[in-house]
Amino acid sequence: MKKTFQLLLAGLVLSLSACDDAPAPGGVKSEVQQAFDVNGLLAQEVDALAKQEVTVKKTVSKGGAAEETKTFKNLNWVEELAPFSDADLNKPALVGLFNVEETTNSARQTVRRYTAKEDADTYVEEAVYTFNPEGQLVQLDAIIRQDNVLFNTLKQLHLKFDPTAIPRLQRYRLDETQKLLFMDQEMYGVTGEIIK
Repeated sequence: MKKTFQLLLAGLVLSLSACDDAPAPGGVKSEVQQAFDVNGLLAQEVDALAKQEVTVKKTVSKGGAAEETKTFKNLNWVEELAPFSDADLNKPALVGLFNVEETTNSARQTVRRYTAKEDADTYVEEAVYTFNPEGQLVQLDAIIRQDNVLFNTLKQLHLKFDPTAIPRLQRYRLDETQKLLFMDQEMYGVTGEIIK
């Protein structure tokens, strides 16, 4: 079981590192500001999570079914949250590639949805930011798609925040479906819940 957990994590890390467009949290801040500064927030959360020395309950899944759940202390948060920087739309190459729709949900939260234009050359298919009535980010969901001759990958990212807490990050989830050339499609997932 331990070996399966390690293999799943290694496979997920390798496949996540395939997208080299996004800097790791704490990287250089872009001068473009067409959407919420996800990388800036992730950098702040990396610091807060490390200082608070939080405990994380992580569940790894394969094929849609949970394989194993473990509790960790003192994770490398830069590596742990790096895949979520793919949802940052403030990269110069992404400017003007999205249609933006803003609505208000039943909880009086502002939901800002960025959807890639039909002819856009971008790996970000959709990013949805949810803000509380005070304008603070409480949730981020994104769909990332990469297609080339060697593999097809679909990633679904989810971050949940509590703006009144330190750290603000409460939960994160990454689900990935990958189809490598000459291989069967595989599904992996990682869910982390912050335990204080």
